[in-house]
Amino acid sequence: MASMKSKSGKCSNFGNCATADARATVEVPGGLDFVCNECGKPLLLSDTGPQSGGSKTLLVGGLLLAMLLLGGGAAWFFLAGEKSAEPMPPPAMQAPATPAVIAPAPPPAPQTETPARPVSGHCSPADERAGLCRPAP
Repeated sequence: MASMKSKSGKCSNFGNCATADARATVEVPGGLDFVCNECGKPLLLSDTGPQSGGSKTLLVGGLLLAMLLLGGGAAWFFLAGEKSAEPMPPPAMQAPATPAVIAPAPPPAPQTETPARPVSGHCSPADERAGLCRPAP
């Protein structure tokens, strides 16, 4: 037994039905076939109930935002630690009891120039002093 309540629907036979092309809603009384009056194709059920989903979404979003703010505030409060009103003074440095006496370093020994030796090839005096050149035979 079909319900006696009327249903509303929309035709989806676009291009072949003027009702579908107009996107008109068709009211079908209870007990009759749920088909388009013009083309006879089955109708798609359209929901004509109240569209109050937006306010529910807004309420859920507001609650989530409030919980996020409360959680962030609690985390900041507990993780920030205590901060004193005045900064801590730096630790006091203790002066050494007796100054350390450093003995002066002995003066460097005087360097003497070694006489130039004959060298083979092209050897600079600096290379000669470093011992990089061979003596001439």
